[in-house]
Amino acid sequence: MGRPVQLHLPLGDSVTRLALFNTLFYTAVASVIKFALGLWLAIILNEHIPFKTFFRTVILLPYIVPTALSAIAFWWIYDSQFSIISWGLMKMGLIDSYIDFLGDPWNARLSTIVANIWRGVPFVAITLLAGLQTISPSLYEAAAIDGASGWQRFRFVTLPLLTPIIAVVMTFSVLFTFTDFQLIYVLTRGGPLNATHLMATLSFQRAIPGGALGEGAAIAIAMVPFLLASILFSYFGLQRRAWQQGGNDT
Repeated sequence: MGRPVQLHLPLGDSVTRLALFNTLFYTAVASVIKFALGLWLAIILNEHIPFKTFFRTVILLPYIVPTALSAIAFWWIYDSQFSIISWGLMKMGLIDSYIDFLGDPWNARLSTIVANIWRGVPFVAITLLAGLQTISPSLYEAAAIDGASGWQRFRFVTLPLLTPIIAVVMTFSVLFTFTDFQLIYVLTRGGPLNATHLMATLSFQRAIPGGALGEGAAIAIAMVPFLLASILFSYFGLQRRAWQQGGNDT
């Protein structure tokens, strides 16, 4: 029989600590921006606007496209020689040379976050839109009669009633972002200088190409407490239903 694989989390390894920082930073920034943009889009799409069905369909497109294809598209957009962003900015006279999106550590971090936001906003927007449509218009009418402003209606009517949906959406958003693998692996493979390595990509690199199955498994298992924290956030958010319904949530 072969020797059992020993799980060993290399906390003293600077790359592992960097991957933990990258994962937390990537998850926090991307999740907050996805929620803000998704809520904004949901509120707009919930209004009576022309071609509303068409806009809902268009917003879903980034989420429908396979992750690997999205990453390849962004790899071309961020290319150091053929970037359409750099080309456009140079044509407008805003920059003198092409931006090194994926060659500079912080540029690469922010570039991957932008790609994740582009892919994740549709899920947040459509889910929150479904939640907005469950709120009775009579509540807004009553608030308007009482003299509530638009901001007050949002704060005291929309936000409290949307809290359970927000809890679920943010939980899934954090889970999907924290465990992101395909986008990072196709776009940067953790580079440059391990600046975009997440715990998921580092776990794969250590376990499969690197052959250190114990380290890879330990890094993967170390993600569990963070995922459990997200689930608890959703659980306590759902408890708001008892208050909203005026009784116990059974």
